[in-house]
Amino acid sequence: MSESPGENARKAILLLGHGSKAKEANDTLRSVAETLRARNGYGCVQAAFLQMERPDFQEGFEEIASKGFNDIIVMPYFLYMGLHVKQDLPEEIARAKEKSPHINIRLARSLGFHDKLVDVTIERIDELEDGGAKAAVRAAFAQHPIEKESFRIIGEELGESGFPPSELPIVKRVIHSTADFDFKDIIRFSPGAVAAGIGAVKNGRNIITDVRMVSAGITRGRLKPFGVNVFCFSSDEDAARASDKEGMTKTAASMRKAAGFMEGGIVAVGNAPTALLELLRLIKQGALPPALIVGVPVGFVGAKESKEDLQRSGCEYITTVGRKGGSTVAAAITNALIIEAGRAALERA
Repeated sequence: MSESPGENARKAILLLGHGSKAKEANDTLRSVAETLRARNGYGCVQAAFLQMERPDFQEGFEEIASKGFNDIIVMPYFLYMGLHVKQDLPEEIARAKEKSPHINIRLARSLGFHDKLVDVTIERIDELEDGGAKAAVRAAFAQHPIEKESFRIIGEELGESGFPPSELPIVKRVIHSTADFDFKDIIRFSPGAVAAGIGAVKNGRNIITDVRMVSAGITRGRLKPFGVNVFCFSSDEDAARASDKEGMTKTAASMRKAAGFMEGGIVAVGNAPTALLELLRLIKQGALPPALIVGVPVGFVGAKESKEDLQRSGCEYITTVGRKGGSTVAAAITNALIIEAGRAALERA
């Protein structure tokens, strides 16, 4: 199991590649280094090369040392440790220790054999078989081990038997995103809500959000296989002008602009009751409706009432009763629907 972000922040990684005359090969290692740092919270991840590219091992080591790190892990980014690496790498580590005896240097194993590398190999083969569609979906919907363990714990504490199988993944993802088990008691689904949301994603329909925070929380990589676009108009200048002119909130004005984009899609409202009320008004007046409304505005003024109106609207909905909700909840529900659409696509593949 990975260590906590706080512990990792005190560590530095020297990610060591062979080095190549091809710039794109060296840039790949640098991309791996940056992703490794961002994903696991290491204090520093420095790419370095054995030959043909800079920085070399010693330069990379000195760069890390200059930042004050006293614990450096050397990670050889190789499938196997050939003679060249076995001979040269111990010498490089010995030189670094001689220069900086106060720094703890540890050598990790090379990539070697691993089931995940086999999975990547299968994906590359699949790319030739289906134009990359199957591999793209599989990669986008892979579950991180920590997330998988979190969902296992949630399942144990939740008591899964009380929810229909179609709704359970949505409930669990909301709890995962909020760490709040109260949502199991206050989330509500219309009878066809989950099928409508999954269908909208599978059909490549738009997703509209009331605020950027909801939009930012939706995982774009999982939408690529379906060609789904996400729109949020609340920060647009014309929405601001309409807001001033009509005496309404910007989020309500943004729903007016969204009216031409939402047919058959998903509208996710996580912040503003006024956006949800305006959306329902537009639909009542004849706007082509979305397939699903995720309506979970949060707050003390209008949130509870707007969600009650949603449940009486005749639209397919996923909502929460009372004051609780929020952008995190709206994004979690939307992501859960996208994931279920992805799983369905993989089962058909």
